[in-house]
Amino acid sequence: MALRTKTISGKKYYYLDLSYFVSNKSKTFSKYIGAKKPLRSEIAKIEDSFKTEIVAKLSGKHYDNKLISKGDLIKALLFRNAFNNVFSSLSGVQKRKYEVDSTILFTLTTLTTEDVSVGLRDVQNAFEKTKQLNMREHISKNMLKAVESIKENHTLDKKYLLELHKTIMASFEEKTPGKLRKQQVYLRMQDTKNPLGKEIAYRPPHYNRLNRLIDEFAKWYKSTKLNPIEKASLAHYNLYRIHPFLDGNKRICRLILNKTLLDEGFPLLNISAKKEHYFQSLINSVEKDAPKKLAEFTLKEFFRQTKEFLALHGT
Repeated sequence: MALRTKTISGKKYYYLDLSYFVSNKSKTFSKYIGAKKPLRSEIAKIEDSFKTEIVAKLSGKHYDNKLISKGDLIKALLFRNAFNNVFSSLSGVQKRKYEVDSTILFTLTTLTTEDVSVGLRDVQNAFEKTKQLNMREHISKNMLKAVESIKENHTLDKKYLLELHKTIMASFEEKTPGKLRKQQVYLRMQDTKNPLGKEIAYRPPHYNRLNRLIDEFAKWYKSTKLNPIEKASLAHYNLYRIHPFLDGNKRICRLILNKTLLDEGFPLLNISAKKEHYFQSLINSVEKDAPKKLAEFTLKEFFRQTKEFLALHGT
């Protein structure tokens, strides 16, 4: 932030400049303040109001922010717009290749994050084939269908969540695909002394509360005015704490996180690409009831992955 003075015909005029770096480029926004130099105590309010204006200008919407700063939100919107500008400049073949590659990579990563035994070739075969799939390819195909589903304009409600779960868990009948759990579950992390893992300091709610909690979640999701990064990460966080299913909860959470971003013009985010960091961020958030940790991790990964795309395809 910089207070800039411009002199015209011997008279001073004051401007507020806010600069942000997107990859290796700088974007500066300027606001005329007036002919009177603002007091130091006034500058913070002027800056905050200006940031609100910039968010509205970049997004066409008025977002709330609680977990990330307005400055980070502006930077996220600038990165989103930079991604979309570069993507729109690609040829049809390049666009299709990116969409296919990102979908396949996300599918592979989100499955292997949960130690599901599939490989890159399995996912590629599942993408290309329509029949005679083996079990690993079937599992991959189901996740690919779910990824395509979140790219469509579906309303997020209980019915959609159940359908999404039924899709991704179709090969695991013992996990009751498409149905809310009917038993207590426990969240565990790896522990070298215990093959079953160590229970974390948070226990999901009793299964008889799930219908009400999912309805409340859907109502919150529809009504919140939070910006896309916070809404996406909070949707992941809140849904994971509810833990509505016997298995596949994190997979559903990652899909809903991405549905939220995609609906707001953001690219597909491979949120668990750095598996250990993702798990640690999620566990810390849930154990300490601190969703800000997951929001900050989501923002960091969005910046990192978008920078990689811009470095590869940008000019």
